[in-house]
Amino acid sequence: MRCSADRLVEALIAIQMLDYQKHQSSKGTRSTKPAVVTISRECGSMGAQVAQLLADALEVRCCDRIILQEVARRANVDENLVKALDQHVSELEDHWWKKLLHKEALSYEDYYQNLVKTVLSISRTGGVIVGRGANHILGEKRAFRVRVTGSLDKCAEFISERDKVDMKLAMEKARRSNKERAEYIHKLYNADINDPSHYDLVLNSDRFSREQIVDLILLAMDKAGFTIPNDARQSLSALAE
Repeated sequence: MRCSADRLVEALIAIQMLDYQKHQSSKGTRSTKPAVVTISRECGSMGAQVAQLLADALEVRCCDRIILQEVARRANVDENLVKALDQHVSELEDHWWKKLLHKEALSYEDYYQNLVKTVLSISRTGGVIVGRGANHILGEKRAFRVRVTGSLDKCAEFISERDKVDMKLAMEKARRSNKERAEYIHKLYNADINDPSHYDLVLNSDRFSREQIVDLILLAMDKAGFTIPNDARQSLSALAE
């Protein structure tokens, strides 16, 4: 089952890479395509807020829930089914939602195939893609891959303030969410979500504000040869005010 899905991913990416190379300038190392950034984040590390602020600075879409909507549309199933599957990917093979919804189960292959197609489609026009292991789908040649982390205490403080819950509940939520995200990446890509080799930049939100994190991402993208809007860092300052 996994083998066929892997071959599908390789074929889809190969097709997209041929199209990318066809339109790539033969001179220089910078791409003229809109920026594509993947954001992997720990719960409470401000990763979602960073993603939106970065998208605004780069003048591209921030893609989070829209990924679920597009996967559901492509698979012709209810978005709530995809959302449940997205949050509990470790239970993919159990099909526990089939009886609950009285519908055909969304198989592992269908979910994986439509997720890959959705992420590749977004990459054509640029965007900041949140989660879903998009860094594994796109790789280093098609996206700038970022991970935002933070200590459990600091992340729990953020969750506690955001969700208006006590620190104990906030810590439980952070642990549970991080565990589910790690299982998701292991299940779909057989990878460790905390392996730094899967990212171009890893930033600790304990030390930096969200604006500083975005500024560091923009600076690193520029140094890595990615094309960003000339006034991206200046517009970030305006957005932060």
